[in-house]
Amino acid sequence: MTFNTIKSELFPKNNSFHFNFICFLFLLIPVTLITGPALPDIFLTIIGTYFLLITFIKKKFHYYQNNFTYLFSLFCLYIIIRGIFSEDPYSQLIDYNAPLFYFRYLFFVLGAWYLLDNNKILIKYFFYILFGVIIFTIFDGFIQWIFGKNLFGFTPTADRIPGIFNDEEILGKFLAFVVPLAFGLMIYLKKITKKRIILFMFFLIICEVFIFITHDRAALLRIVQFTILLIFLSNHFKLFRIISFCVSILLISIIIYSSPKSQLRYSNTITEVSSTKIPYMPWTPVHEKHFGLAYSFFEENPFFGKGPQYFKVLCIENPKLDGCIAHPHNFYFQTLGELGLIGISFLILGFCYILIILLKQFHHVWFKKNLRTNLPDHLIALYSLVFIFLWPVIPNVSFYNNHFNVMMYLTIPFLIYFHSLQKNS
Repeated sequence: MTFNTIKSELFPKNNSFHFNFICFLFLLIPVTLITGPALPDIFLTIIGTYFLLITFIKKKFHYYQNNFTYLFSLFCLYIIIRGIFSEDPYSQLIDYNAPLFYFRYLFFVLGAWYLLDNNKILIKYFFYILFGVIIFTIFDGFIQWIFGKNLFGFTPTADRIPGIFNDEEILGKFLAFVVPLAFGLMIYLKKITKKRIILFMFFLIICEVFIFITHDRAALLRIVQFTILLIFLSNHFKLFRIISFCVSILLISIIIYSSPKSQLRYSNTITEVSSTKIPYMPWTPVHEKHFGLAYSFFEENPFFGKGPQYFKVLCIENPKLDGCIAHPHNFYFQTLGELGLIGISFLILGFCYILIILLKQFHHVWFKKNLRTNLPDHLIALYSLVFIFLWPVIPNVSFYNNHFNVMMYLTIPFLIYFHSLQKNS
């Protein structure tokens, strides 16, 4: 396929220049994600702003008429109102990660959905670019792991393989977020055959093993969660996923046996998680201090919390306060302490909604055993990814972190688009 063929297929002349340009920006988001937080956030904002303009120019108001938009709008409104009445409105609403503009993720989701709706070929090329980025980051990370330097001359840290992200130890998190998305798009685009299933499983094995190599424990837990959900909920991957997961475990065991750094990292993990107040939970005693500080905010104001980003603002002013750090490393504790019971109810509602969908799929797969009533595997992969995002007991980044929010909200437009196709079929 020539460049001109791709160009004419992806950017047909009957589409306007500005629409094709926004599609181009959307395609570049996977590439920008490995450059840092600035570019993906800028591209996300441009796409969201474009959709907002198109809404009024072309009267595309039907894109707003769904439960996701209603609930997300209420949540953003609540963040703004709570921030206005907080102790330091400027720092808590505008400074740092700017919760005031959290609504931009809604317009991005709707804007991306609009692009997918009006350019059917976009999914294919988005997948190719995302897949290429994943393969590149894994290859680059393997080079760093084996030779001590990656393709750009970056060296690993004491106990992590950051790869292309250099000083930021987020390679494992990045892959744990984008690999399930790529997998979902892959099985949507490619007809499922036994040969292709084997290739799909080989892709997951490589990703799982490398995420282990990065020594990001939370990322490894997320990709294991994804595997377990596929085993119990997929229509075509149960046996193959069990076999491939066993292969992953075998390879990881070999790495642990032959790598002193991996042995030390994961022996420390066992020591840390066994010494928490609730033994063998996926966090450390240090995390418990962060959680405890966030919970103390909730106790001070149970219904409304102390306002968005209060944890960060307080810890900048009082860095020696026990449990202080940039954020409490958990969405639920952060939201509970900063937005109270009202704020966390939105997270719980979203989590329960996804949980009900997955439980229905489990019932259909294992008891009804009727493929006609089951959700297709690409939808299961994406719903599972959102479930992993919302899972409450794994440490994560700040709720307002723009870099990872781009990765998280990147899944939603595909999920809404596929769901609309499923509904209309």
